[in-house]
Amino acid sequence: MDAEQLGSDIVQSQRAARFADTTADQWAERLTALIKAQPGTSGPVAVTNVRPVGTAAGGSNGTMLFDASYSESGARQDRALVLRFLPAEGLFHKYDVEGQYALQRELGKAGFPVPEQLWLDSAGDHLKVPGYVMEQVAGNGPPMVWKASGLIAEASPPSRRKMTTSYVAHLAKLHAIDWQAAGLDWLANRAAGANPVEREANWYWDALKWADFEDTVAMFAPVRDWLIAKEPANIDVVLCHGDINLGNYLFKNDAVSAVLDWEMAFLGTPECDLAMINVGDAALQGHVPTPEGALTNAEICAEYERITNRKLRHMDYFELFGSYRATIITTLAMKHYPAAMTDAMRPLYESTLKMCFDRARALGAVAGEV
Repeated sequence: MDAEQLGSDIVQSQRAARFADTTADQWAERLTALIKAQPGTSGPVAVTNVRPVGTAAGGSNGTMLFDASYSESGARQDRALVLRFLPAEGLFHKYDVEGQYALQRELGKAGFPVPEQLWLDSAGDHLKVPGYVMEQVAGNGPPMVWKASGLIAEASPPSRRKMTTSYVAHLAKLHAIDWQAAGLDWLANRAAGANPVEREANWYWDALKWADFEDTVAMFAPVRDWLIAKEPANIDVVLCHGDINLGNYLFKNDAVSAVLDWEMAFLGTPECDLAMINVGDAALQGHVPTPEGALTNAEICAEYERITNRKLRHMDYFELFGSYRATIITTLAMKHYPAAMTDAMRPLYESTLKMCFDRARALGAVAGEV
């Protein structure tokens, strides 16, 4: 399996499914209507250069870049902006566009680097689908398979070190945000359950049932049940990004300039995010060596512990939890993508499935072969 090509193909297939038959001109008309409807905007509105995003970020939601000219409070504005919208064909059973908008507004208030959120069209009155507009942040992002090519792979070793260290620092900063003071307790309603992992395990379980994968539901039942029964007690509950692939981070001058893609954010533990780094790398680029200078996964964990003065715990458990999530995502993708893409993805699906159940057997969660 060519991990680099597969990563690119996944992004392209996601975009094709998101946009359906809507043209750039149609999006321009809708965006113009949305901007004209905003309080304080006036004068002629021009929306131009509507195009898909060119990086790994923005794959799960629909994402378009565009330029807009308009007047606001009497001053002319010429801005590079981003549209995020409910996808025509979603990978998951739920896409809370309004929640994503609200979450990023609160993160911005807390000083965390996310794009400024500008306008929400939660009912799709102007966009014809629920969506929102935010600023386009200066910076570049690596591809999903970041070790093989792109921004980090092609940088110098010192720059790689700075970028990956900045990545860890921002993960620690995210986990330090007081999510209760920020009014983000509504994230506890993502799915049923009394505890963080139970809720998130159920969120992915609900996605499997929604996709009508009866055989897969039966296969994953023991893993889900074990994760819920063995969830560690006395854990630190933090805001987790949920999708922490480096492709969702923008960099400028070797430092993080923005963190993107918050549709998978949830209330969990620091280990949920850190373990998912190991799981994601093993699935997508397990045979690709870490470029010289970039932090290895072990160094990422060590740097996180140094910054936070907190020891990561129960990592075997949380890596199984991450594998459970990753395997369900690839299972959903096998149904979601066209036949040519599912053939290309099959090795990834099979490797994540094997990884999940190898971990489950090692921990005593299941017995026998899948």
